[in-house]
Amino acid sequence: MERINFRHSLKNIPLHNKWQYHKVMVSKVESFIGRLRWKLFAIQNPGMTSKNSYGFNTTNPAPQLKELKMFEEDLFAMVKNIQFRPVHNNFQSELKETIKDIQQHEEIIVKADKTRNLYKLTVAEYKKLLDQNITTDYKKATVTKLNNVNKEAAEIALDLDIDDRVDQYIQSDAFITVKDHKESFPGRIECRLINPAKSNIGRISKQIISEAVLSIKNKTRSNQWINTSQVIDWFKNLENKSSLAFLKFDIVAFYPSITQKLFNTAVSWSKQYHNFTEQQLDIIRNCKKSFLFLERSPWIKKCNENFDVTMGAYDGAEVAEFVGLYILSKLEKIIPQENIGLYRDDGLCVVQGSGPEIEKIRKKMFSIFKDCKLKVTIEGNVTVTEFLDVYFDLRKESFKPYRKNNEIPVYINAKSNHPRSIKKELPKMIGKRVSNLSCSREVFENESKPYMDALHQAGYTESLEFNPSHQNNDKKKTRSRKIIWFNPPFSETVKTKVAEKFLSLIDKHFEKTELRKYFNRSTIKVSYSCMTNIEAVLSGHNKKLLSKTFKSNQDKNVKDCNCRGGTKNCVLNGKCLSKGVVYKAEVLSTGMTASYIGIAANSFKERYANHKLSFNNLKYEYNTSLSKHIWGLKKINKPFKISWSIVSKAKPYNPAAKMCNLCLMEKTCILLSEDANLLNKRSEVMNKCRHREKFLLRKCYKT
Repeated sequence: MERINFRHSLKNIPLHNKWQYHKVMVSKVESFIGRLRWKLFAIQNPGMTSKNSYGFNTTNPAPQLKELKMFEEDLFAMVKNIQFRPVHNNFQSELKETIKDIQQHEEIIVKADKTRNLYKLTVAEYKKLLDQNITTDYKKATVTKLNNVNKEAAEIALDLDIDDRVDQYIQSDAFITVKDHKESFPGRIECRLINPAKSNIGRISKQIISEAVLSIKNKTRSNQWINTSQVIDWFKNLENKSSLAFLKFDIVAFYPSITQKLFNTAVSWSKQYHNFTEQQLDIIRNCKKSFLFLERSPWIKKCNENFDVTMGAYDGAEVAEFVGLYILSKLEKIIPQENIGLYRDDGLCVVQGSGPEIEKIRKKMFSIFKDCKLKVTIEGNVTVTEFLDVYFDLRKESFKPYRKNNEIPVYINAKSNHPRSIKKELPKMIGKRVSNLSCSREVFENESKPYMDALHQAGYTESLEFNPSHQNNDKKKTRSRKIIWFNPPFSETVKTKVAEKFLSLIDKHFEKTELRKYFNRSTIKVSYSCMTNIEAVLSGHNKKLLSKTFKSNQDKNVKDCNCRGGTKNCVLNGKCLSKGVVYKAEVLSTGMTASYIGIAANSFKERYANHKLSFNNLKYEYNTSLSKHIWGLKKINKPFKISWSIVSKAKPYNPAAKMCNLCLMEKTCILLSEDANLLNKRSEVMNKCRHREKFLLRKCYKT
């Protein structure tokens, strides 16, 4: 294991090429037009009733509306005609070299658990560590068990009438981070196992438990903190601080240690404050039937395969908060409620008394956690302690910022490819944060130097100013408005003023129409979004190396072509078995050349067979615009020849990313095509993705 360190923040964004930018832009335009169409559709159909979809968007394509046709055409034209400019600066050149360096590595680059450190591991070393961490607590499961959980989720989604909106269990592979802060490192390497696989029903469970937690907190008045500001407010309100001592406790591996028995006990306790319906409990229980994936194979917990709270689950934090309230209720019997609080797995309390008296309280706390089958570490009888990102001092009645392991902060560079508004506000945001973590101006001035140095190191010239949020009493009153946001990607290489042109289109098409009341600069706004950063490049590099190893084991005997007579008879030059391709068909006839862009998620050969069927059978004439054109030539006896080629490759719908790169690539190719006789229409940008259908829960009902 070799440590490597990039000089800059992994949040920095490099410059992207035109195709990368256009792909993101097309996805943003598609999303915006879809929301605009649904908004107008609802306006034109006031009697239409809406259902509780729990935040899941419909998979149905937005209806085409004639009132928006000209606006959409102009918006597509704006995207196609975006102009670019060269950008040269030393920082972006360094980022370019960093990306090149990452992509040339043959090793996995692993992040540290609580520091900015990065480590190189060979694929074999990484897999060995990953296997060790998985096999410690997990065992292999059958696909049947996964299917049964999906079927249960499908029944739940059907009852809620959202089975056509919710995907099946997300099967993302687990990964590890290195705990280099442990004393045993590097002699003994400990890792944190991250499990990104999760149930989409967890999004519903998250809402259910969040409502329960809020209801219980309002009735019990327990100090369950959700951020640092609440901890600071608690500390400020403590009386007679000089006579108190801290007890700080940390629940070891809190999420995975929550058992079904502990959760059910918490549910029984909560009935005095909040009632769950049986349907809600079924939803929560289904989400807890968790799986871990390694090279597409499912694994389950050894100790309890029917209940596992994973850190990556949608409702993991909410379950921890819910159980945390139950634990707080037990701790409040030995410590006054106003003197103790909990932030997920970290707790802090103040006690008063002699050393032996505090030790008795400490032992009682151990006993409470032991009854809950939880392990806990408790640091006791101290007057100063760090908690989250604050350092508290009871004797001085003060607090100041705390940095773990005295790690030097690193910020995005002033030359990073972020929207200018973000870089402009960054010094203010840092100043505000450090101010809020400082009890006085004097403390701020003593503690702000490392942050100011890091800011200057990142290329900013501004200085940090003491400006805690509680001194800002001039906040304007705001009222909630229904706003449709357009979020084009930002890039320094784009010469066109995208936001300005977009708003001018709003004025042009809606200012003097009846729709002005609904679509204007107050109800439609623009805010730039970010392109992918260096951290995403790093993650992509690791996935590429691991998938390459997996594919080499799976696809040793896979051929590129199986045409009779060999590649010389192949319509795609020996690549007819290629999967996940955007292809182009050029129809050559006397005096005319027409082109068509299509996609094939499975092998191109399967898609080509469907095309041949539509060319030879009149009843399939209107299957595609290509078949319609071919039959038009046939009807006038005009000879033609079709040549096929691959334009690009991309992966079809990914439930984890909730994106279909294959459809997106096709839409981008259609929108940017320079072919005068392109058979595809620009309106195809709004076509529904066909590849998501097989991932929906409605595909796995119980039989």
